[in-house]
Amino acid sequence: MYRCKYLAHGLYISYDCFRHCHLSIHAPEERENNFIVNYKGPNDKVDWDLVFAKKKELVEGMRKGEIPNFCKGCHWLEEFDENSPEQYLSDLDSYIDMIWLGHFNECNARCLYCHAFELLSRKSITKDYGVITLLQEMFEKKIYNLEKNPDANISFAHGEPTLLQKFNDIMELCEKYGNRNIALYTNGILCSDTVEKMLKNRKSDVNIVISLDSGSREVYKKVKFVDKFDDVCETIRRYVIAAGDRAKFSIGIKYIIIPKINDTKEEIDKFYDICVNKLGVKYLIADLEEKWFVRHNGEVPEYYKDLLRYFKKKCEDNNIRFIFFDRALVTEL
Repeated sequence: MYRCKYLAHGLYISYDCFRHCHLSIHAPEERENNFIVNYKGPNDKVDWDLVFAKKKELVEGMRKGEIPNFCKGCHWLEEFDENSPEQYLSDLDSYIDMIWLGHFNECNARCLYCHAFELLSRKSITKDYGVITLLQEMFEKKIYNLEKNPDANISFAHGEPTLLQKFNDIMELCEKYGNRNIALYTNGILCSDTVEKMLKNRKSDVNIVISLDSGSREVYKKVKFVDKFDDVCETIRRYVIAAGDRAKFSIGIKYIIIPKINDTKEEIDKFYDICVNKLGVKYLIADLEEKWFVRHNGEVPEYYKDLLRYFKKKCEDNNIRFIFFDRALVTEL
């Protein structure tokens, strides 16, 4: 028997519909199966009873061992302990405690590993979408329920959030309703004054992940297809200063290993030196490029495993917080 806390209580807000979780963007062939209801803006009234009915159907099926195709192979699946019924009953409770905002894809970089790149090349989705109205409804009706889970989390999951017209309004709305946990995945090209202030006044736990993916301007341009390495470094520096002693837990700088682009110990050393010794970063993240990972059916050559081990040990030896993301997390090291 299996369970997934995200399947039970997560909601991925896409540009044209709601989905069960954010990992649906990594399984486009399963898009229809991960679909919950259409939603294209405030003119579409959400039938929340239908949303939760569809989630409960999947939760109950997984308890019987029926894993949806879009969930197969996902590292967030947990084996269900039949001796802990409260775990299962909480999954049937009708509330959301994890929102991924993926209703936009506007970006100021062209990262070669980005899942939104194909869509972005066809159409840039920048419309208002009524996300403030939607979030306010979810807060007020306790669809997104901070009483059930005070650690509920809202993440920006698509595009570059600092370009969103309503970015500041979303951040202010979260503060107004007492939502402390906000995850910001950003390329760091633009430094947000709003985020910087929130880091300083500590009203919210803003957790920032910036994908630098390189230790040099030359390699950065190969990954991002823009010449903004210095801008990102300046954003990192400002955020680290603003966060102060919380930087070790709130400012993570990510390095996605991309075969034949940045896959050397020398480039990792440069990345480490710039982040830690020059910018004061206390928290580093490693991952493997997903398209490559999928093409190789998750079979990772020893050379890349060695790179991941090397990266982890370098951080541990110097008391730098370090974690693996996604592909690196499930790779057997």
